[in-house]
Amino acid sequence: MTLRIPSFLLALSLMLAAASTRAAEAPDDLLQYIDLKPSFVLNVQSPGGKMRFAKVDASVKVLTRSAAALVEQHMPYIRNIMVMLLTATPADQLRSVEGREAVRKEALKRVQAFFKKEENRPVVDDLLFTSFVVQ
Repeated sequence: MTLRIPSFLLALSLMLAAASTRAAEAPDDLLQYIDLKPSFVLNVQSPGGKMRFAKVDASVKVLTRSAAALVEQHMPYIRNIMVMLLTATPADQLRSVEGREAVRKEALKRVQAFFKKEENRPVVDDLLFTSFVVQ
C-alpha cells in the first residue's frame, strides 16, 4: 500500500509536468474573439432631426496571443473609432441590414488602418456586431 501512493504521486507529478511543458510550447496561434465592452450606447440623428438611440455590442477576431494583447492595450482607441463612426452614421442607415454591414466593414477598415499605422500590421482579422438595436 505504501508503495502505491508514492507511485501514484510520481505518475501524477509527471503528467502535470508534461502538461505544463506542452502549454509552454504552444504556438502563438489562437483564434480569439474579444468583446468591445461595455456596450456602445449612443445618440444617432434621424432625417427629421429627431434623436434616436442605438445600443451596439461588437467583438473583434484575432488570430494570435500577441494580437489579443495589442487589442487590449489599444482598446480605448478602438472604442473611439467605433463611437465616432456610429454617431456619424444616420439612423436610417443603422436600421437596415445593408447599412449595418457597410458600417461594420468601415469600422474594420478603420481599426485595421490604425493598427497598420501603430504596429505595421492589421492585427484584427474581423469585426462583428453581436447585438444592434436602434430606437
